[in-house]
Parts: sequence; C-alpha cells; structure tokens
Amino acid sequence: MKEYSLRNGLQIPAIGFGTWQIPEGEEVRNSVKNAIQDGYRHIDTAAVYRNEKGVGEGIRESGVLR
Repeated sequence: MKEYSLRNGLQIPAIGFGTWQIPEGEEVRNSVKNAIQDGYRHIDTAAVYRNEKGVGEGIRESGVLR
C-alpha cells in the first residue's frame, strides 16, 4: 500500500477509513472495528466529529495493537 511521509519522518497509509458523519455509539464502534479487521491502519477522526469515544472503543475491540 502506498504511504505518505510526515514531516517528522513517520509514514502513514495513503488510504484511510473516515469516521465523519458516523454517529457516536455502536455504529461507529463496529465500523472502526470492522475496518481495522479488514486491514485499514489509518483511521481519520477529529474531535469535531463528536464520535471519539466510539472510535476509541472500536480500535480497542479490534484486537490489533497500535
């Protein structure tokens, strides 16, 4: 998969899973968990989306370490 280099030298996957407009709760939690289990490693999220709790739970429940 293509990656981009950040200014600090780290790399991130070019294609990410966006969480904008996914409602907080079970829907975003399951969406993120399934995306990670399907191979996504770049999760796009922001405080303004107001679904950070569910995103974090989905990441934690995916079983994939950071």
